[in-house]
Amino acid sequence: MIWPHENQLVLQFSTSTAWQSSIIRKLCHSPFSHVDMVLPNGNLLGASDQGPHSVCIRGNPQGVAERPPDYQEFGIRREMIIETPLASKIIKRWESQLGKPFDGSALHSFLNDKVFDRNWQDPNMWFCSEGIVWSMEMEGFWDFPILWAKSRISPMDLYLILAVDHRFVNRLTFWDQIQGLKLGPREL
Repeated sequence: MIWPHENQLVLQFSTSTAWQSSIIRKLCHSPFSHVDMVLPNGNLLGASDQGPHSVCIRGNPQGVAERPPDYQEFGIRREMIIETPLASKIIKRWESQLGKPFDGSALHSFLNDKVFDRNWQDPNMWFCSEGIVWSMEMEGFWDFPILWAKSRISPMDLYLILAVDHRFVNRLTFWDQIQGLKLGPREL
């Protein structure tokens, strides 16, 4: 795993071995069903709902929480490194959402073709990739607001938003396994 440096924002794109993850990936046409921020302490910060007893260090086990790096059985993990002097501010902005519930309406949005049927920036609850985009936008990562023609932002949408950004510094090695990562029994 990459331990973020002061001017690095590290995003871990992943999928788990749970059946729900497979459905999300298929609906999003993506190898990923989830994305977390890697915190300077190596833990992960993200919005997820694996039930009330899911692993949670702080926050909401059914929403935005800090979790250990091995909080679930992963199928694949890849890390995106973004160079920005705003990294610590973006992390703090996302941390300000700790405890908020998971926004399951994003999952319903994957099933329909309606445009603008929900507000992906609803500050009362979060879907993983939407909270990260919101945090980046609120801290001025982009010089313009994100105008999105869909009512949700999937992990793959986030990848595509950042894929051509010059601050994505490990673009050439992104698809390689994470160096030093102990793989789970069914992980690629």
